[in-house]
Amino acid sequence: MFEGFSLAEFLERCGFLITGFIIFLLLYIFYPEKVERIATHLLWVFSYFSGWAERRAISQEVEYIVSTSFVKNYHLEEVPRIVVKWGEEDEAILDLKKSMLLIVLRRGRKLRYENIAKAILKALPELLAPEMKVVYDPRLVECLSAHMARNLVKDSQPIVTAINEFVASELEKDEELRKIVSMLVEIDDESFLSRILLPELIEVAKIRYPHRDPQIDDDFLNLVKTLHSIVRGEISEPIICGKYFRILFVRVARPEKVEAMLLPHVQFVKHSLNKCPAMETVYVLAAKRNIAAAKALRMLLERELRDMGMKVKISEQEYTGTYRGKPHTKLYICKLKMEKIT
Repeated sequence: MFEGFSLAEFLERCGFLITGFIIFLLLYIFYPEKVERIATHLLWVFSYFSGWAERRAISQEVEYIVSTSFVKNYHLEEVPRIVVKWGEEDEAILDLKKSMLLIVLRRGRKLRYENIAKAILKALPELLAPEMKVVYDPRLVECLSAHMARNLVKDSQPIVTAINEFVASELEKDEELRKIVSMLVEIDDESFLSRILLPELIEVAKIRYPHRDPQIDDDFLNLVKTLHSIVRGEISEPIICGKYFRILFVRVARPEKVEAMLLPHVQFVKHSLNKCPAMETVYVLAAKRNIAAAKALRMLLERELRDMGMKVKISEQEYTGTYRGKPHTKLYICKLKMEKIT
């Protein structure tokens, strides 16, 4: 006998525990996301009795959203470990050495969805580029975070509602910010947010960090407004020639220009370079049957720009997205980054 049990009974019970552990391990190996989701739900149950369980539940919920929706939509290369702690004010701190994102929240027991919403809103700028919150107006960065956060959690209405409450209470009080949030929705509908706006903002933020110049906010707004006008087809010369963003957009969409061997587009680019000699980037945009013409234009522009004494770096994206309200449309974006050879 051993503590009231026979040796046979003890081995039988150990065998049951070992079998259970093996089953759990196999489930985790083959269905890790489902097991982690079950563990998160259990943590929320225990959160009513434990502050640790609440913090851990928020951490796992945000980490799940980041590792699925965020990675898919914004091409994050590495997902840091997310840790939530209670503090005096809401903030996020990215520790690259430890590959950890620390999210500090003001204590709010049982406010599950509000806390998840706050954590995501604070986490997104750090995950994209921590330099952004230093270089740009924090209110503009909040507009970006709010829009992206709603996209990431669109399948969880309670979290969307919590984010909408934040937008209504913090951003929509300002008419300019309200307009920006509305424009971001339309820009994102055509995939320009993740493929043009964010990469440009991040690139400039990394160059400018840690210096803050209020002028950069005007350039930020000009870029947003220009992309919005392109989406709506309301701009004839989509040129940005600012202090920090110097970009030209060429949309290959008019049949008569395609038939004219694309020369009007080439002439437009040359005219724009004369108008803005400091131009750094040209984007060629096209949809559906005009993609082949856009690729031909890319080759023409590459040759012309090099003949003008410029080094050209090219990146292309061909994907399926929404175009003028029509989903599942074949789209094309080509970025020509120019640098004068000295």
